[in-house]
Amino acid sequence: FASAFSVLYLVVLGVFYTQGMIDRKTLAQAFGLVALLIVGFSAVFRSGLNLRFPDPSLTGGQLLTSVFTMLYVVYRAPDTRLAFASFFFVALMFGMLRHTARKLAVLGGVSLLAFALVIGLRYFNHHDAEIVRLDLLQLVVIASTLPWFLFIGSHVKRLQRGLDEVSVKLEDIEERARRDDLTGFYNRRTLLVAMEEAKQRADAVREPLSLCVIDLDLFKRYNDEFDHLTGDQVLRAFARSVQEGLRSTDVFGRYGGEEFVQICRHTTLAGAIADAERLRARIGALDVPLPRSIGKLTVSSGVAQYQPGEPIMQTFARADGALYRAK
Repeated sequence: FASAFSVLYLVVLGVFYTQGMIDRKTLAQAFGLVALLIVGFSAVFRSGLNLRFPDPSLTGGQLLTSVFTMLYVVYRAPDTRLAFASFFFVALMFGMLRHTARKLAVLGGVSLLAFALVIGLRYFNHHDAEIVRLDLLQLVVIASTLPWFLFIGSHVKRLQRGLDEVSVKLEDIEERARRDDLTGFYNRRTLLVAMEEAKQRADAVREPLSLCVIDLDLFKRYNDEFDHLTGDQVLRAFARSVQEGLRSTDVFGRYGGEEFVQICRHTTLAGAIADAERLRARIGALDVPLPRSIGKLTVSSGVAQYQPGEPIMQTFARADGALYRAK
């Protein structure tokens, strides 16, 4: 942003030059100063020296050096004061992204003092009362506008901070809405969306895709012989065990009750069957602490590979049918 800001300022000075409002020497000096600042700040950032400062972006330093450069041009070419006013407030807007209104007020105050110093030096060296009068008028306008600019800017920043907080909360709510409260895995609605997305990807890149539907055998007995809290404990233990075996490309979720779905991308039917067998063995070895033993927790699985062009729910139906045959 700072480089683009500087280049735009030089373009505007070029326009002033075409209108005879700035001489060639001053324009060349402006180009030299801007190039020097860009190279200097770039070197500081690349060396990492900026990390030693409270504000690693060095926004305050960039703001002041740009203002001082523009004031030098104003001293040499008074007609460019019009450009200074506009670019000064643009520079303040960049500063607003990093600094508080109080810090920005200090930077603005330093800038106005520097402008007043330029006016005084010009009068002392040239005694041009008309130019000084115009400079003073512009200084008064900027000084009277600055507090309102800072006030509105701080208000906008507070609104932005509030919007950011709301956005984070909404993202958290959306994420929780996608999850099953008990197991932490994706819920049925999210699974359906994920299955459709996996189908579209499989069609686009021609990769294999398989679905595995998993059901906890005789799960109802945990609720009947103990209570529903014990059933919830079994589901959570199952979920933790499943989590340990998932690949980064797998999508797993609770379809409903004790039925779960695993979306196996990049996986053929044989690979998905092997995954289901590994899961079955891992669950069979799972030790769930219960008031008394009623046998090992077991699962049944049904697997189907997506056939290009078919609706993904048809693939799911075939996997679901395989599950009930397995049970």
